[in-house]
Amino acid sequence: MSLQHSEVIRLDLPARHAYLHLLSETIAELLRQIGAFDEALVYNVQLAAHEVCTNIVSHAYRNRRAGEGRIAITLALHPQPLRLEIELQDTGESFDPELVPQPNLSEAQIHGYGMFLIRHLMDRVSYTTRPDGNHWHLMKRLA
Repeated sequence: MSLQHSEVIRLDLPARHAYLHLLSETIAELLRQIGAFDEALVYNVQLAAHEVCTNIVSHAYRNRRAGEGRIAITLALHPQPLRLEIELQDTGESFDPELVPQPNLSEAQIHGYGMFLIRHLMDRVSYTTRPDGNHWHLMKRLA
């Protein structure tokens, strides 16, 4: 399929791990619409978005009851240049991504790879805190 116009999908998910598969499935289907059969590409984008959401649930909403927060997600597939942009917004606690330490890749560790993966799997990653909440922007070039 040749993409002539931007395709935009919006999700509003409860901030619970149980719903994150909906985001992964939506990413896969959106990329299949343009004939992206590179499973590694699909998986990498899914993993980066899933890591952001996992961090939102586990950290931004850590002081709230399960399911109390929400994650507003916009997925936009743009034709020129062909790219996928993912925006995620939450109203949880903010943080400074520059203070997140790099994982020690020479030693096994259980946690601490999230930001590293997000930054390395996507072509552009930004995080900003605004009066209405936290805002993530992820971009992956597809051509």
